[in-house]
Amino acid sequence: MGTQDATNRRRYFSVASSPTLAAVSSSGQQQSTPAVERLSLQQQDFSASFEHASIGMALLAPDGSWLQVNQALCDIVGYPREELLTLSFQAITHPADLDVDLALVRQLVAGDIPNYRLEKRYLRKDGSTVWARLNATVVRDAAGQPAFFVSVVENISDRRAAIEALAQSQRRLLIAMDATQLGLFDYYGPTDQRNYWSDGIHRHFGIPSGDRLTIDRLLGLIHPADAPRVTQAIAASMAEPELRFHEEYRTIGETDGQLRWLEATGETFYDQEIGAVRMVGTTLDITRRKALEDELRGAATRFQTAFDNIPDVVVIYDRELRIQYINPATMRTTGLTVDAFLGRREDEIFPADLIAPWQPLLRAAFDEGKVQTTELQVELAPGTRHLQITCVPLRRSDGEVGEVMGITHDFTDRKRAEEQAVRAALHDQLTGLPNRTLLFEYSDHVFEPARRRGHEAAVLFIDLDRFKAINDLHGHQAGDSLLVEAAHRIEHCVRKSDLAFRIGGDEFLVVLPHLEQQAEAAQIAQRINEAMTKSFTLGTTTVDISASIGISLFPRDGADLQSLVNAADNAMYLAKESGKNQWQFFAAQLSDKVHAQIQLQQQLRGALARGEFRLAFQPLVDAGSGQLKSVEALLRWPAGGVGPDQFIPAAEAIGQIVAIGEWVIDEACRQHLAWQAAGLPAIPVAVNVSALQLRQRDFPDRLLDKLQKYGLPGAALQVEVTESAMMEDLERAIGMLTRLRSAGIRISLDDFGTGFSSLSYLSRLPIDKIKIDKSFVWQLADRPESRAITEAIITIGRRLSLDIVAEGIETDAMRDAVTTLGCTELQGYLLSRPLNAGQLADWVAAKAQASPDCT
Repeated sequence: MGTQDATNRRRYFSVASSPTLAAVSSSGQQQSTPAVERLSLQQQDFSASFEHASIGMALLAPDGSWLQVNQALCDIVGYPREELLTLSFQAITHPADLDVDLALVRQLVAGDIPNYRLEKRYLRKDGSTVWARLNATVVRDAAGQPAFFVSVVENISDRRAAIEALAQSQRRLLIAMDATQLGLFDYYGPTDQRNYWSDGIHRHFGIPSGDRLTIDRLLGLIHPADAPRVTQAIAASMAEPELRFHEEYRTIGETDGQLRWLEATGETFYDQEIGAVRMVGTTLDITRRKALEDELRGAATRFQTAFDNIPDVVVIYDRELRIQYINPATMRTTGLTVDAFLGRREDEIFPADLIAPWQPLLRAAFDEGKVQTTELQVELAPGTRHLQITCVPLRRSDGEVGEVMGITHDFTDRKRAEEQAVRAALHDQLTGLPNRTLLFEYSDHVFEPARRRGHEAAVLFIDLDRFKAINDLHGHQAGDSLLVEAAHRIEHCVRKSDLAFRIGGDEFLVVLPHLEQQAEAAQIAQRINEAMTKSFTLGTTTVDISASIGISLFPRDGADLQSLVNAADNAMYLAKESGKNQWQFFAAQLSDKVHAQIQLQQQLRGALARGEFRLAFQPLVDAGSGQLKSVEALLRWPAGGVGPDQFIPAAEAIGQIVAIGEWVIDEACRQHLAWQAAGLPAIPVAVNVSALQLRQRDFPDRLLDKLQKYGLPGAALQVEVTESAMMEDLERAIGMLTRLRSAGIRISLDDFGTGFSSLSYLSRLPIDKIKIDKSFVWQLADRPESRAITEAIITIGRRLSLDIVAEGIETDAMRDAVTTLGCTELQGYLLSRPLNAGQLADWVAAKAQASPDCT
């Protein structure tokens, strides 16, 4: 039906809806009478009530098209009034509900029913579904024919959701009970038909599922020795309001004759006038537990004999840390009697500083219910003693930790002998550094973390220049002093995670097990070079030396320690041949690359102060509608002549990324306001946050201060953080991002799938969206494993109600593939390249002009 037809119907309705006014109009009488005026006022009142009603109201033609609708109905179905009036109720009714609705309409038109009520779904303009309660009535003309329908529509989506949630909760309860093998009973009385016995009760009493149960039938299956006690306990619980029913008893299965131990717990509900009305409770099969208790009683006797005869000190504590048991070894070690211990705490027996080291271990054993063990050095006469303390939780039959057994084993003599033997074998006697033996003993483990996590490591081979001449000139004692001081300086130049070795003569080795980038190895080598050029004082003599250093990289120059040592040794000789007092990488071309990296870092140090950075903005659009959702702020450095894949890691290496990140947030806030001032809609700007920024404990404060400074809501900014950055310190990152999210800032997990986090953590992360890395998107068509991973990510993300963003969309095929898989947002060159602020404004305006609904 066209717009003109709808307009004509509405014109007709404006007269025909009031029969008296219609009669006056048709007769051509224009005079005003009191009756007409009253009807006019009534019609005005009706119109006002109709329009301002809090629920949806509509008048429909017999063909189902809308004649008049109020704003509440427009809000429910999400259509503007003028557009809704061009449609029919059939067009926006969910297909699954349409047949029922039409059947009721036919009955209403035929006069079989005066009106009808129906819960149905409407299709909103945005494609979503809304549940509503519809009340429909037909108004007939003077001839008895349907003139129009009156519909009242109430939004009941929240109620439907609540009902579904309740049903889901009940299903989960039944599943949980079945999984835990619990039986449930709801007992109203001996003859009450409302009594309920779950399948678990049938199992516990050996009765086939589906058989009708009575209280007498169940009581008759309780072991004769336990039946009187159980019957008495039930009667007592039903007679005393405050007394809960809790008993353990045996049953003899009706069909299988099996003996079972049950633990039954119940609570009685009372009426003020008639007393107990029902008892609700559960039964649990504890047959296995009872058998274990019998076994434990036998074991206790055996263990008691063992404890009384072992040489270690054994003490058992209650929850107040009072001593309940000591073995004979405790008395021999302390010289005290049993009476000096039992019932007392250790702080009442020994000095506080003596017992303090193992008190936290005791408390942890109680609190966590797990075995706690540690090794301590304790100062006791006649000197330091090495003790191994083990705290073992002892559980009661109810599973709670009732006591903790502390076992103290003195291994001082063994420890000293081991330390002396190991140190002599694995350490250089002169410098105290680990020696070549320890180096290769450690070789199987040194690069395993790097191999597992896919990062680099390095070996530095250090040779002291001119050492032989100094040793020959000043003697071996002076040479030894120089080596000791050189070792000391090397240790101060490396990081805590690095390992320094003396491998013989004037040669040292440093292993760097973890490198973020190759330049770190060069920086440490440079520090060692600088430290060695400072004068050495040997008694009354001052000498000057230097060091030549060769660097090899894992895994590029070798996959095992021996290969890397050989490569570093060769590079060291290259350093010596090049003039000494310098470092060289094993490959000359790599050395050039590292030098260039250091030069790039030096350039970066002043880039921010010189105002050399710029921001580009790349849109993220809705996968279905093409609507602009947000933009990502991308850092650019035109003056540097390199891309962000090079200068951002360099900025992170020298710590400049924190200051640069502050500038990015400032610029994003400023640009957001500038776009709004230019008439654009509020465009959320996503900023990337590095691991170094997350390490700053005040990062959330600074970010929120920026928003306050510019007067912006949290929704103006979004934060993108990578898996790797978040997993550095997961708990702290969760705390920070949760705080930002509570302020309205949306959080995105960037480059998802390329890090090393477990999917089990995903539900814990305070995030709103996942950005699938472009490497997966680009390989969807060619690599089935990429498609499988992408599908898994999308499925998990959707289950967690997260938005899923596909990055790197460059072709129609890519867009169609990720949209089919369920991605909700898209980003990539197909949609828009990164734009400067002015270009983005033009892009938004052009998109709005082309499609007003996509901005």
